[in-house]
Amino acid sequence: MAAVLGVSLLATTVWASNAFVSSLFGGAQPETVLPGSAVVFAKVDLKPSGGQLANYAQFVNRLPDSVKDEIDPEADPAQEIVESMIDDLELDMTYEQDFEPWVGRRFGVAAWPARNQDAAESDGLAMAVALAVEDEDAATAALGEVEDTAGEFVFALRDGFAVLASNDAALTEALAEADAGTLADQEAYAQDTADLGGAAAAMWMDAGAVADAAAAAGDTSFTDPLGTGEQVEVAGRMTVGLTVEPEYAEVRGSLLGFTADGVSLADYEAPEPGLDHLGDLPDDTVLAVGGNGLDALLRQAQEENPDDFAEIEAGLGELGVSLPGGWTDLLGTRTALGITDYAGLMEGFSSYGGTGDLSMQLRAEGADAALLEEISTQIAADGYGTAPGVSAEGGTVVVSSGSTGTGRLGDDPVFQRTMQGTETAIAGFYMDLRPVMEQSGEPGPEQWGSVGGSLALDGADATFQARWAPDGAA
Repeated sequence: MAAVLGVSLLATTVWASNAFVSSLFGGAQPETVLPGSAVVFAKVDLKPSGGQLANYAQFVNRLPDSVKDEIDPEADPAQEIVESMIDDLELDMTYEQDFEPWVGRRFGVAAWPARNQDAAESDGLAMAVALAVEDEDAATAALGEVEDTAGEFVFALRDGFAVLASNDAALTEALAEADAGTLADQEAYAQDTADLGGAAAAMWMDAGAVADAAAAAGDTSFTDPLGTGEQVEVAGRMTVGLTVEPEYAEVRGSLLGFTADGVSLADYEAPEPGLDHLGDLPDDTVLAVGGNGLDALLRQAQEENPDDFAEIEAGLGELGVSLPGGWTDLLGTRTALGITDYAGLMEGFSSYGGTGDLSMQLRAEGADAALLEEISTQIAADGYGTAPGVSAEGGTVVVSSGSTGTGRLGDDPVFQRTMQGTETAIAGFYMDLRPVMEQSGEPGPEQWGSVGGSLALDGADATFQARWAPDGAA
């Protein structure tokens, strides 16, 4: 959200003046000057197109008043970062005089397998940064002074960017690798990031190549992040992008052909997509989670790793659930859980269980109603609260506890804005921020809208999104 708020500055009157906006549009991206051999890349783009600028303006209008009050319409997003660097390096320079005249609104950083070990970091990768430059003479003077005074980096100007690296070997290699082919021309990168056009910030990584480079350098932190000594062989690529639309801000990412120790998402049978059953939960739902085919996924996982499920199988066996086949009886083929009492949810967390009388509804399509009713009765008998009610709506078993609304969550416009575009998803979550902010004493709680997310599968690929849809303009 900090990134979203930074980008939203572009929608204010100063940044959106006609003369200034006309100079913003167009221009190269940092991947056009960074090496095509890069295996990790990230960028921030504060130079939007006209359509994107309009999106930002509409989104800013939807922000809660308390958030908009924190936005300085005349602030420069680069100023705080540069002034922090000036202070850290104890430079006799100022942002207004030495940096503002030339600093561009785009920058990127790339890492690639180092050919020259003098250019490499500890993980076997070399790194370079590309910073957009609007006045080459002013940039050369300022960066040259930083280089001479602090000795923190070396740089060269290339096609509207200053390319920075930590030493001469890394800079020489960055320029040579880019001359052989830039990242923008790399086929895998171009295909993977094609749907991230217009992202205010984006990241791309070839996980397999990163792991190989680290292993060649004797660095195991990437494939053994917990330090257990058990290496994981990984392959595949990953993308993440932050975009701003008129009604929401969204982080969207993909895992492309990702495998861990040879296990791929394609090894699992993808269930039927669609999260419409989340919309069937009560209209006062505060927190909702749901998914399709959870029963099949758990059944397959148990069959492949039975020892990992031994304790779960024993515990559910006492409740009359026979695994692995019983996963469908328990969860159904499409499952949705909604919590309708935020205060009760927080009380339960704070007391490690609370009274057990949490207001909620579970909807399990294809589950065994008699089994769930038996489990509910057993829960009450064991002193964990009042037995939830169990009923059937067509082929869906509904388990309800406490007070729940009589309307549909799917009819709420805030829910619709947050969860739109999830027709291909197989799992998702939703959280209504309005009661959360009201409970915390935030002014204008109705302006905060909601957050939500989803996961979609397509063979060996997975796509995920997380979205905030504020409602300050309502």
